[in-house]
Amino acid sequence: MQRPLLLNGFMASGKSTVGRLIAQRAGCPFLDLDERIEARAGLKVHEIFAQHGERTFRQWEAEALEEVLEAGRREVVALGGGALLVRSRRLKALDRAVVLGLVADVDETLRRVAGQSGQRPLLAPGSAAEHVEQLLEERANAYAECHARLDTTGRAPEELAARALELWQRDGVAVAAGEHSYAVEIGAGFAGQRLPEWTHGRSRILLISDRNVAPLHAARVREALGGDGVELLVLPAGEPHKTLATVETIWKRASALGADRSSLFVGLGGGVVTDITGFAAASWMRGVPWLALPTTLLSMVDASVGGKTGVDLGQAKNCVGAFWQPSAVFCDVDYCATEPPRGMTALSEVVKTALIGDPGLLELVERQAPAVLRREPGVTAELVRRSIRVKARVVGQDAREQGIRAALNLGHTFGHALEAAAGFDRLSHGEAISLGLVAALRLGQRLAVTSELLVARVTRLLARLGLPTNLREEPLEQAAELLQLDKKRKGKRIKFVLVREPGQIEFRNLEIGELVRLSGDLARMD
Repeated sequence: MQRPLLLNGFMASGKSTVGRLIAQRAGCPFLDLDERIEARAGLKVHEIFAQHGERTFRQWEAEALEEVLEAGRREVVALGGGALLVRSRRLKALDRAVVLGLVADVDETLRRVAGQSGQRPLLAPGSAAEHVEQLLEERANAYAECHARLDTTGRAPEELAARALELWQRDGVAVAAGEHSYAVEIGAGFAGQRLPEWTHGRSRILLISDRNVAPLHAARVREALGGDGVELLVLPAGEPHKTLATVETIWKRASALGADRSSLFVGLGGGVVTDITGFAAASWMRGVPWLALPTTLLSMVDASVGGKTGVDLGQAKNCVGAFWQPSAVFCDVDYCATEPPRGMTALSEVVKTALIGDPGLLELVERQAPAVLRREPGVTAELVRRSIRVKARVVGQDAREQGIRAALNLGHTFGHALEAAAGFDRLSHGEAISLGLVAALRLGQRLAVTSELLVARVTRLLARLGLPTNLREEPLEQAAELLQLDKKRKGKRIKFVLVREPGQIEFRNLEIGELVRLSGDLARMD
């Protein structure tokens, strides 16, 4: 509860009433944003609309909200119904605060605003029901992008305040994806407490894990989901089994179970399991809800966010898949305690994330490297949270990888190729990405984008973290030939991510033939 709590939603959804109760319970200030604007203008909101127009009001509203976000105080803020309609402003609010959406059905809204058309400038007299429905439809995505939604219809304000306070305390990271938005929760020892919330109204629940993770964690997760009524499917472990044949196994079990569109799939495991579970959920009955319970550092900082699901096809990694967002993600770092030591090679993904969007995270890993390697829960949770926060920012701007989301591929172009060249077993994903980062940084140096000092700094950090950095020992030229199979390829070119400074990247469309020619030089640049 260090970030402010913003209550968003349509007029008369209960934001001010519930907000005051939350602030009382939390012992913190309450702010009604409309009241602040009115106090500064010396006019009521409807008078501002009448005398200055909606455009001026929206400008003043944006300025008042910016003050709240910049201050970052622990306070409860009730927003006007249009405060977060501009998406860039909404994404900033989701990053800087916890945003809860309060909703009420149309009949309840009309009942609450009866006789108030003179005080509510957007409430058209004479056709209120039509106008309310139209506004709600126009604003649906804006209200859906939040950490969680609370239906206030027929519920006591005290009950809503208690629930809102609980959600604020969870302090999740919101992933903005329109009506498919969700929150990622990060912490230690909490996942089992959250699962029962997602079981209501589910006709069937299919829990999917693998032979490594299931013996360690599946029994407790299954019990939290409802016990004997939950079907457990245990898959073979590892990248070689990330195939359509494995997905077919899930489809067949779902069919035997009688799973319909109200069913729930739950993926418990590393990135392979969550990717497969998400793809199976996306394709079963043309889409059913699913939850992600990542159990490895890699799956928490990488595969858990963004809704990219899929399987490999031969040496073409992740080339068959779909964008299908989970309903929620629970990153419980206690699971990392049972991960084999090699799982910590996923720290290369943390370094990648720091390079594309959080210079402070890079400094944190450098400063806390021994604690990071000891898997201290507090430090691990901080690494996961900051990594997810960067990824959520990127995904919020580019849900389907049409632009800036390509930044997340830093180190992955050569990394995936090296992983495939090694048969998906000699190198772990984290080891391959470490080598891919070295190759990307050296390529940036060769193209006069990346400084030699930064190349040396990152290479040194990767080595401190126990990650491979020696490209001379890798078949880089052979791997470069596999770039022809990269799903991000467009014709003979591929968009490559280069680093100018930590937090500053640029894209270059490079010919695959040129990358093949340069690969030998990159291996010898140490």
